[in-house]
Amino acid sequence: MINWDEYYNFSEYEFTCSHTGECFMNKNFMDKLQTLRTSLGIALFISSGYRHPTHPIEAKKSKSGEHTLGKAVDIACRGETAYNIMKAAPLFGFTRIGFKQKGHGRFIHIGTATEEDGFISPTIWSY
Repeated sequence: MINWDEYYNFSEYEFTCSHTGECFMNKNFMDKLQTLRTSLGIALFISSGYRHPTHPIEAKKSKSGEHTLGKAVDIACRGETAYNIMKAAPLFGFTRIGFKQKGHGRFIHIGTATEEDGFISPTIWSY
């Protein structure tokens, strides 16, 4: 169980599944995210945190993504902020990084799922 008081720059609400209202973020992931946030010294706007496997985005997939493990977030960002997150994320243990930096709804996905979780790691991709 997460003690949200440890993550003073975030609230549980930011990470709650919009489909079920549940929130099962991984503590190790959250520790890394708080350290990244503290290091960057800028607000990180979480556009997607935990997703239950029945969440419409996950339900479309042949295999649920790392959001269902509580080991990933999407951070709404663009420009210099996106660049700074991209540069810093690997330094803090984020091994799975995806970018959507074109058009509407720009974000960076950062995650820590491993091969043991069934994911290629490290990896980088664009949407």
